[in-house]
Amino acid sequence: MKPIISQLTIKSIERFDTLYRVEAESDSPLPHIAAGQFAHLKVPGKNLRRPICVYNNTKNTITFIIADVGEGTHAFLSQKAGDRFDAVLPLGNGFPILPDKTNIAILGGGTGCAPLLKIAADNPSLNVTALLGFRNREAVGAYKNDFDKVCKRVCYCTDDGSHGYHGFPTDLLTEIAPEVLYVCGAPGMMRTAKQYCKKLGVIGFASMEQRMGCGVGACLVCSVKIMQDGKEKLLRACADGPVFPLEDIVL
Repeated sequence: MKPIISQLTIKSIERFDTLYRVEAESDSPLPHIAAGQFAHLKVPGKNLRRPICVYNNTKNTITFIIADVGEGTHAFLSQKAGDRFDAVLPLGNGFPILPDKTNIAILGGGTGCAPLLKIAADNPSLNVTALLGFRNREAVGAYKNDFDKVCKRVCYCTDDGSHGYHGFPTDLLTEIAPEVLYVCGAPGMMRTAKQYCKKLGVIGFASMEQRMGCGVGACLVCSVKIMQDGKEKLLRACADGPVFPLEDIVL
């Protein structure tokens, strides 16, 4: 699907601890957006766009989960309902859905949970277990009960024990036996997931959260170190990814 520039109007921006849930409406029907693909958002007062994964969407609405982590995201989140912006979408290669594999696990932390929802939402025939990690109960609220609606089982984990399991979602990997594991999160989570997949022979895919410049593969800012055919290569998260086979990623 060739990317388009979509004109969007903000419907709401809600804050949940360090996470923000942004709901927007499109002037025209949105194209098909696969799980793991992202949008390049126009930011007020900034020349460079910001890459944000698409959390969920309908024909005319789109939702983003954003952390206020820098000047760009802060400027974007300072907008209010009724403000307009444009987004280049869909960009990147999303998570591959393997037709003969139905027992699935998704593993994410914080904003890293956002690329994972559509795996289950867009593929209702899959048996999906979600292991999701957050700072605290308030941060969990950014996702409302969306995962509960589309997953067979959801395990919430919090750093402070205020909601669900007290600890990391990777602690719970030993309790599941999926055919495929999809992951997005901090480097430590990625490393643990890679070791888990290698040990048990589980197929793994990871979405790499990288800083980006152009978003279309020209500037090479978002390079990811990948091992292919016994050699290390630098591939572009925006154009070659952001999703890569977990076993190929050098962590």
